[in-house]
This record gives sequence, C-alpha cells and structure tokens, in this order.
Amino acid sequence: MSKTDTFVKFLVDSGALKFGDFVTKSGRNTPYFINTGEFRTGASLSKLAEFYAEAFVEHFDGRAENLYGPAYKGIPLCAATAMKLSDVHAKNLSFTYNRKEVKDHGEGGSLVGYKYAEKTNVVIIEDVITAGTSVNETMQALKNIENANVIGLLISVDRKEKLENGKSALQTVQEEYGIEAYSIVNINDIIAFLEKEENRKAINAPEGILDKVYAYREMWGAK
Repeated sequence: MSKTDTFVKFLVDSGALKFGDFVTKSGRNTPYFINTGEFRTGASLSKLAEFYAEAFVEHFDGRAENLYGPAYKGIPLCAATAMKLSDVHAKNLSFTYNRKEVKDHGEGGSLVGYKYAEKTNVVIIEDVITAGTSVNETMQALKNIENANVIGLLISVDRKEKLENGKSALQTVQEEYGIEAYSIVNINDIIAFLEKEENRKAINAPEGILDKVYAYREMWGAK
C-alpha cells in the first residue's frame, strides 16, 4: 500500500474520515467529512504525529525552528509533532500555541510555549483546510508578533475546494501570504484510494460513494 493510501486508511480506521452525507461549515453538502478531533487516544495521536513529522522533514527540514498550533485542534497536533521530530528524527524544535482569550494575569498575553525571543522561522500546523478561514486568522495574529517569521503551513488533508476566486484555499494562502503550504494528502489521493475495489471493501465504503465523491469534486474542486 502506498504512503498516501496508508494515511487515508489510517484516517478512516481512526474515524477521522467518514463517508456519507454531511454539510460543511460553508454549507455545501459533501459525501465525505474529516474531523481530526476523532484522534482521541494516545496511540492514534502518536501515529498521526508521525505522518506530520515525516511531512515536515520532507518539506521544511533545516528551514524552520518553531511549530505553531492554532487553538484548539492545532494545539495537540503541534505538540505531538514536535515530540515525534525529537524522538524519531532527532530534531529539537520549539512549539507555540495561542489562547482564544488573552490572559490578563500572571505572564499575560495570548501565547503559550516559545514566545519568539529572537527571529524565528515558523511552520503552522493545522488539521484540514477548506475555505482557509482559520489560517487567515492565524496569519493575521502572527504578523503582529515581532520575530515570528511564518514560512509555511502543514495540514493533514487538502479538500482542494475552489473559493470565489476559483482557486483552492491552499493556493490562495500561498499566494496571499507568500508562504509554502503542503498537505499530507488531498482529495485526489482520497479518490485514488477509493478507486481500488479492495480499499473500498477494506473500509466497508458505502455503495456508490466513489461516484458521489467524483461528482462533488467536479462541482466544487479547484484545479
């Protein structure tokens, strides 16, 4: 099984990728849904972090010193990825995450973890990107933090859905902010997985799901 097929099956087995009838935050009816909040055991989060760490090494090795995890789902993702980078790849990166509400006592502020005491190259760790709303909020927050130099974004799944500009959220983020953005897999990888009958049987995929995903990609997919 290819690396991408292995990750897709892992998402399904963990309950993070489901097939059926769902509605996205943007109001679109979709035949598949991704929720990394389903990674709720030590074993599943550890395995997920392995994939993130491998992707980080592939795309950003030697170019970033810090991982930033936006509250809330990005917090465990960036912490676990930092641990895997240290334990498996011998790369000791700092990590930072934000509070939703600014703390007005103690040390105060909205950041927890590394506070960017010096110029630092940052990679944002997120779960899934559809419209890019969360990433835009993160970029707006980080641009006001001295010494935080965002160079990239790493996510688990890119749905590759087109925005009003006809481009995907990942493409738009890259162009608007001048950063590199990568996903572990994207919708095309999920389709390639579903195209194999043995894979559909292995995950007990709903009847006709491949055609539904094809149709959804045709209607909402960016190039």
